[in-house]
Parts: sequence; structure tokens; C-alpha cells
Amino acid sequence: MCEVRPDCSHGSIKSLNKCVSISQVSTKEGKRWSTASGYLLKAAKRENLDILVDAHTSRVEFDENKQVTGVIVKRSSSLDKEEFIKGREVILSAGAVGSPHILLLSGVGPRDELQKHDIPVIVDLPGVGKNLQDHVFTLMIFLTSIPTLSSSDVTPENLATWSKQGKGPLTSCVSETLAWDQFNDKANVPNLQVHILPVTTDCELFKNFNFKPEVYENYYKPHVSDGSEWSVFYFPTLLHPKSKGEITLASRDPLAHPIIDPHYLEDKEDVRILIEGCKQAEKLCQTEPLKGELRSLAKEMNGNESIENEDQFWESYVRKYTLTLYHPIGTCKMGIEEDPMTVVTPDTRVKGVRGLRVVDGSIMPTLVSGNTNIPIVAMAERAADLIKNNA
Repeated sequence: MCEVRPDCSHGSIKSLNKCVSISQVSTKEGKRWSTASGYLLKAAKRENLDILVDAHTSRVEFDENKQVTGVIVKRSSSLDKEEFIKGREVILSAGAVGSPHILLLSGVGPRDELQKHDIPVIVDLPGVGKNLQDHVFTLMIFLTSIPTLSSSDVTPENLATWSKQGKGPLTSCVSETLAWDQFNDKANVPNLQVHILPVTTDCELFKNFNFKPEVYENYYKPHVSDGSEWSVFYFPTLLHPKSKGEITLASRDPLAHPIIDPHYLEDKEDVRILIEGCKQAEKLCQTEPLKGELRSLAKEMNGNESIENEDQFWESYVRKYTLTLYHPIGTCKMGIEEDPMTVVTPDTRVKGVRGLRVVDGSIMPTLVSGNTNIPIVAMAERAADLIKNNA
């Protein structure tokens, strides 16, 4: 049995096990309310704030005492030129990929990685770029005769209702329902989250999630293109992966993308939890009142493979259809000074240098049992207090 809650943030994290809730979203008047909307637009009017657009941070500069002196940037209009911006306090907020990339280019990171690319070592920090963690989910599609949200709902009437009143079907966050469960008796917190999306889509959703085009063309489009069937997407999501990846340099060129090796599903326990999530979804669809209303495409998407062992079937499926939920964290891990893998100390300062902080998801040592947006906002609020108090 599952507990139904109107607010998933109520109670302890342990109590989320076997819990179903509507999605908690940051909206205002029916529109997404991002950190740019909530913070930057208001702050942009301040006289002491300058915002550089179309600019790329190449590296942080230090003096002989490892004190920050400023940053080097390249502007899109003149990528062959470097521009020095002076400052004795620098805060990196480039995310779990960008922040370790900038640190490595600045000479802060594992010594062997820096020397491989002929970058002078400012401080040897072996944890930079390591400990990459991410939420991953397995794509499951169910067909239904019940209409779900689709492009046909984007009518002039619904657009007007959304624009003028902030109401109507177009205010949907699409992922309307969330659930949590755990498939490990030793776990004290949920290790699986489910995102349920009652939506019938065109190829754009598949492109946005980076699904393979053939999934749309071969398995989805033939069923929904004539309007006789609709769909529900079901995403069993791994909350606390044991598989950990890394960010490394492809080149010392700051415009060259770093190498991202997430090591997804490297640990067998991660695969097992996703298998259990898929099996749970199939079982759920055989219960009333869903029985007869939802039809799984899993066997068809798995090539109609004749695999007698259920777990082997689902492992094959999970390895084909699992991908990122875009919640990378951990590559500039916060920790105690004595931990050799610590990059950022609890005051958000980078270990071994002066005047440099990192404030973004990269400093989270482990993943949270849900989306990372709000925890990162909370971390930034705390960091702002530390900076104001000159901690």
C-alpha cells in the first residue's frame, strides 16, 4: 500500500518510502519561476552588478601566494583574445561539469591530469572532477485509450487562459505525479523515485531527453500518430547510485569540451534497483482500475526478445533505455579538510588556495532523494550568508 500526500516535503525523508504525491514545482501565475526569474531580474538593477553575456571563462589566475587575482575570459566576438578581469574573490557557479573544468584549466586538480596537459600545478587536489553522481531513469511507455495532455491542447483558448489567468491545461508541469520506494532492506531512505507523465508527444520530447530517434519512429509514433491512442510515460529513477564517474580534460584549450565519463550502471546494485522499479510498474498496470486501460510497450521495445528469466529480460531493457535525468553533482566535493578528496571546505572555499569559492551542485558530496534544484538554491542562500559574514 502507498500513502498519498498532497505535499511530499511534509515529514522526514524516511517517511517518503511507499509515498505518492503531486509534483512540487516552482511556478508563478502558471509559469515556471526559475532562479533567474526569482533572483537575477531583481538584482540586475543594482549599480554594483555587471553581467557579461557571450563570454566564456577560461581560467582563474593566482599570484605566487596562491591568492586569486582575477579571471581570464574570452568573448564570443573575439575568441582569439583573452581578457583579464581583476578580483581578489572569485565564486565559481558553473555546475558539476563547468566548475571542475575551470579548476583544472586553472591548475587546481589532480597533479597527473594537469601535467598530462602541460598545465602548471597551483595545488594538487585529487578530488577535482571525481565523484560524479547523477540521477538516471529508465524509459517506460504505456498506451491508453484515455486522452492525455498533447499538442492538441495548445489551442487559442487554452493559450489565452494560460497567458491571461495563469490557469488551464498548459500550466501543467507534465510530470504530474511522483512516488518513492526502496528496494534495499538496509536503506534508511528511498532509493527509487518514479516520475509519471500523462502526456502524448511528438518527437520534440524525445529529442529533449536525448532518446534515440528510432525509439520514436519504430515504437511510439505508429501507435499515437492517428490519434486513436494516447500515452503515459513512466520513469523509474535511481536516487542514490553507487556508480560514480569523472570529469577530465580533453585539452588545455578552454573552448574544448571536457570529457564526461559518468560510469552509468557500472555497479550491479544500480541495475537491480531499476529492474525492480520496472517490474513494479508492470505489476501496477495489472491492478484495478488501471488494468485494461494501460498497455506496456516494454516487450516490443526490447525487440520482442524471448528471455525466459524475468530479471534477465529487464536487465536487457534497463541497459538499453536508461539515461540521465540531468542532475549531475559531486565533482568539487565538500568535505572536511583532512579528506584528500575534499575540494571545497564547509565554508565553500577551495582547499589550498585563497579567495576562491565554488557554489553550485558540484559541491554536494552525495545525491539527495529527489530533484536537485531546490537543495542547490538552499545551498546558495547559505553561501550568501557566509560570504556576507565574511566566513
